[in-house]
Amino acid sequence: MAKVTAATEGTRTLVAGLEESGPLPAAYRSAFLAVDRADFIPDRIWYGGDEKDEDTPLDRAMDPQQWSTVVYDATMPIVTQWDDGAVMWPEQGVRPTSSASAPTVVADMLRVLGPEPGDRVLEIGTGTGYNAALLSEIVGRSGDVITTEVDLTVAGQARERLIATGREARFGAGMANVLTLGRDGGAVAPVDDRPWDRVIATAGVPLGRMPYGWVHHTRPGGVIVAPMFADFTSDPLVRLVVGNDGVARGHADSRLTVGFMALRSQRPNRAALNRVPWDAETADLTHTTVDIWDPLHHPDWCWAVAVAVPSCRFDTYPAGTRSASRLVLLEDPVSRSWASIHGQEGHGELAVRQAGPRRLADEVFAAIRWFARRGAPPLHSWLWEVGPDRQTVTLPD
Repeated sequence: MAKVTAATEGTRTLVAGLEESGPLPAAYRSAFLAVDRADFIPDRIWYGGDEKDEDTPLDRAMDPQQWSTVVYDATMPIVTQWDDGAVMWPEQGVRPTSSASAPTVVADMLRVLGPEPGDRVLEIGTGTGYNAALLSEIVGRSGDVITTEVDLTVAGQARERLIATGREARFGAGMANVLTLGRDGGAVAPVDDRPWDRVIATAGVPLGRMPYGWVHHTRPGGVIVAPMFADFTSDPLVRLVVGNDGVARGHADSRLTVGFMALRSQRPNRAALNRVPWDAETADLTHTTVDIWDPLHHPDWCWAVAVAVPSCRFDTYPAGTRSASRLVLLEDPVSRSWASIHGQEGHGELAVRQAGPRRLADEVFAAIRWFARRGAPPLHSWLWEVGPDRQTVTLPD
């Protein structure tokens, strides 16, 4: 059986990286030292990509030193699957569909969740199994972790890793307090009468569509943590506390914004913004002096637009990429309405082109004016409520 408690040199390096931004709580530090991330990362991975650059494929057998460097980098997210497994290493697909989050993000999400010894925790999105192993250490033998993964291949691989490290309840000989389920986490209920104390989703949840079962099966005072997204943006990590009335209420964390893959059952149909004919002569042309470039690069403003303008995606293109001047593109993938805002920074009027049944640019301008009148409060000012018959996000007076 693989070692469970011995901290390797790489693990110590990882923990030191985590502590560069501040000390970890003692229980979490012990968990990160007890769980070797290398035990949960496949030999063949992709890393280092972003919105502009592709990920780099890496094979442990071909470059073990670089593989270890990547695995023990506290800031490094790792892609482990593309396009639901349809694309094989080293090729890179269209959409990453399974990954290992950066340990810094994992640690911050644990801080927001606040698991304690003896807790019963539901995790949605097993991924590699690393987070479930950390939770296993934190809740201890008196607690248990139920982790769900909709991709059966990914779930099976994670289960094997949890078995090998002595944590899988059905097979482990060590901590043995984790149950790995290959199913959609939106419909998981406790197998007995004991409710969840903590629920954590490591997949993005669409605004207004959090499965109410997570709330219903969590005890009053229990905590639900989930990354939320709307069509326009995917930033808030929301912490909800379940009330005696069966409604969960809470706010976005003030320190952490995240972007996670969506729950597969609620995966959005992403707009093909690169194919929007932004300079089409058939579009309605107007001009504005309102420059929304900076607001669209700030989470507070983006979220306000996301709430006010549903079914709208956007992208921004610096000068010299798709055109000689800066360009903002908007599209509604349902009605196929689109808009472009184009012009030089600080040079007066911008050209606004709009086509389709919706006037997306006008809607976005109106949302930004409304938010400015409200004083542009920070993201954590919004109140989320998830109840049995409705879900709301509001900006209190």
